[in-house]
Amino acid sequence: GSFVYRLNDHVSLMASMSRAFRAPTLNELYRSFRVGNVLTLANENLLAERLTGGEAGVRVTSKQEKVALRGNFFWNDITRPVANVTLATTPALITRQRQNLGRTRSKGLELQADARLHRDWRISGSYLFADATVVEFPANRSLEGLKLPQVPSHQFTFQTSYTNPSIITAGLQGRASSSQFDDDQNVFRLDPYFTLDAFVSRQINERFEVFGSIENVFNQRYEVGKTPVT
Repeated sequence: GSFVYRLNDHVSLMASMSRAFRAPTLNELYRSFRVGNVLTLANENLLAERLTGGEAGVRVTSKQEKVALRGNFFWNDITRPVANVTLATTPALITRQRQNLGRTRSKGLELQADARLHRDWRISGSYLFADATVVEFPANRSLEGLKLPQVPSHQFTFQTSYTNPSIITAGLQGRASSSQFDDDQNVFRLDPYFTLDAFVSRQINERFEVFGSIENVFNQRYEVGKTPVT
């Protein structure tokens, strides 16, 4: 359920509440797998996850909506979330199993700005702060208060584009992320990173367009997993 209330032509208030569930997949229930030195066991006794969430925010626009600003606070509680829980660690093998944690919570803030600087120029940016932690896990109290794996606390993106079909269309897109953890015990840290993409195209006629793009312009190497080998 959600609602939007317009205070005037330029300011709107927004709020929503939600309930949802996710059933465990066949993969989580029955398929064990190994990556590097990490063996992850399936668990046929997994229960469905259940989420209760809420959001509240405000959107502000300028005249003719040349500039639009949005801020949004969110709060999500998940009971019985499925996670890979470490059972045993040896120099040669880390054994984990998919288990239902007691409760996790993700709360934070989203900010977004869009601006049309000129008829052909547009720029936008967004920031996300997410505090995602384990709130309750009676089976292993040592995990309570730790960060959820693979959820960075800070993320930032921006896009800028120039669009003039008679001349050229070009754009840049950047994405930055703070550090995050790749395991439930917050031992294996993945470093922060920044990547930049570029795109350019030229309309030849009504049927043909030539384009080129570069992903990761600076050839940035960033960590996506540790097993525990990076």
